Amino acid sequence: MTLVSASPRRSELLARIGLPFEVVPSHALEEWLADSPEELARHNAERKVRASTWFGQSDRVLLGADTIVHCDGRILGKPAGRDSAKRMLELLSGRWHDVLTGFCLAGFDCGGAVRVLHSETVVSRTRFTQLTRADIRDYVKGGEWQGKAGGYAIQGDAGKFVLEFSGDYDNIVGLPTERIRERIATIFSNDRFL
Repeated sequence: MTLVSASPRRSELLARIGLPFEVVPSHALEEWLADSPEELARHNAERKVRASTWFGQSDRVLLGADTIVHCDGRILGKPAGRDSAKRMLELLSGRWHDVLTGFCLAGFDCGGAVRVLHSETVVSRTRFTQLTRADIRDYVKGGEWQGKAGGYAIQGDAGKFVLEFSGDYDNIVGLPTERIRERIATIFSNDRFL
């Protein structure tokens, strides 16, 4: 399997479920237009996989993923800088929000073109405590927000901001491991793809 992602968190999560894989970073640009947050996350996961057509080994399965946060009608990706991270945390403060990870499993046809085998979006919900200015300032100063959808990492220092969550914790981190394992088991009955 090839994980099409530069995310160390996704690599860690995938390694935990025991599937052998290699990492190939995606160079696809994320898009921000879609009919729904669910469609956007799934579409971006598919784009990442399709951008890897140069890899073209017919016996490989590609896994691409994209995580976004949806709160109060706004879609939050990765913050562009400190000010962006602060605004995101201010928006999430004291509120429920959705964390959506789209994932795509794909292979190659005999001509070397990417063939999507399965794609979907998994949604988890998270509720933050009311954050103080000092909470936000200190968190942003620490830099953990960099490269994280919604500007936070639940598995890191931002875990203390979470009052409760529902759904798959790994999905909030960035990869719905149980759902991926289920789909792989269903789709690939022989191990030549793994």
